[in-house]
Amino acid sequence: MKNAASGDKERLQREVRGMKSLIVDDSHLIRQLIMNMLKPYSFTFTEAANGVEAVARFKEAFDRGDPFDLVLMDIAMPEMDGQQALKEIRIIEKRAYKASLSAEKYACIIMVTGLEDPASLMEAFSKGRCNGYLTKPIVLDELLEKLERNHLLAPGTFPVRPG
Repeated sequence: MKNAASGDKERLQREVRGMKSLIVDDSHLIRQLIMNMLKPYSFTFTEAANGVEAVARFKEAFDRGDPFDLVLMDIAMPEMDGQQALKEIRIIEKRAYKASLSAEKYACIIMVTGLEDPASLMEAFSKGRCNGYLTKPIVLDELLEKLERNHLLAPGTFPVRPG
């Protein structure tokens, strides 16, 4: 589990290089919506339309030594669903980090679902070790709160909204 001091140090390092995010959803519209929500927060974006693409893009970035800070991934997708992609991404990390339990090294993975399926969410947490979940339609404040809780945004960076 990350402590506040290590979270602050990591956040500052990411802010210098920009936070890398992998946005995974079979809907181009949903990917665009998420990217538009995150644009004001120094994220760079890579897209994937299914789990196969997500794992491939994650591994490519990881092998280059430029891993993703954030993965936002739909659960229900063609070719490979988000649950399997989550497990494969965690295997990539686990092999590289020699089974280290140090949370600082692992990407923050937030699962996104339009399903009302508590069993799928429990599987993502228990077997895939995801960091959180969001339900569709995605609400900006909920997304930002998850990013803040996982030390990807500093506390109080929520945008000021016009009244």
